[in-house]
Amino acid sequence: MIPVSSLNGRRLLTALMFVFVCGLSIPARAADVIDHDKVVGFQENVSEFLKSFQPFLKVFNGCVPFPAVDAHGNVSGGLAPSGAMNGHCARSIGQVYVRATFFGDRCGIMYAWYYPKEMNVDGPGNMGHRSGWQNIVVWTDACKSQSHVIAVSYSSHDHYIRDTDPYMRGTHPKVAYQRNPFPLNPSLSGTRTIGGTQPAISWEAMTQAARDALNEYKFGKGVPFNDDNFLYKLGKAY
Repeated sequence: MIPVSSLNGRRLLTALMFVFVCGLSIPARAADVIDHDKVVGFQENVSEFLKSFQPFLKVFNGCVPFPAVDAHGNVSGGLAPSGAMNGHCARSIGQVYVRATFFGDRCGIMYAWYYPKEMNVDGPGNMGHRSGWQNIVVWTDACKSQSHVIAVSYSSHDHYIRDTDPYMRGTHPKVAYQRNPFPLNPSLSGTRTIGGTQPAISWEAMTQAARDALNEYKFGKGVPFNDDNFLYKLGKAY
């Protein structure tokens, strides 16, 4: 039998501990709340059907839409409601989130945008808040590209305004995000003015980490298209 010195013994023990630790599965890091302008959005990934009715969004006042979550599940920390209405949030490629299902006797397609802050006037006393969500629901007679638009419902302060003769460019609604009479914060409506578009990402095309974050992290009153809210919001918009 070969004797083992105390030095060799310590080396053997260290080696065994290294092998043991390396063999353990290391859990993935928890998702973080990060700066609103550091969130990397998803590249566009929607079906032809969902792309067919993507709205044009014209921002008249306040922030432009920003990505709310990245592929790793990191979420936007938003902005404090201070300074100018569009302070630190006037430019972004943005993101529009899309989810659809058959509801009642028609197809409901929700297009939703995230805003780092929502304010109705500049400066203090603006009655604004950090992180806001707005959405429209495009109602069609079928969940397919060649379907007919029946109506568009615009989110407006926890309810919807439904329009059966919406402003359109082809099959695409023309939507405005703008201020309201004080103290109400901005909301959506139809407009004659054509706006821009953002990379569209469907609920199904997002990573599981992103869907989990949108289901679990509370952005103000919550994400309108997550699992808890989607059908409830469609019911209010119907």
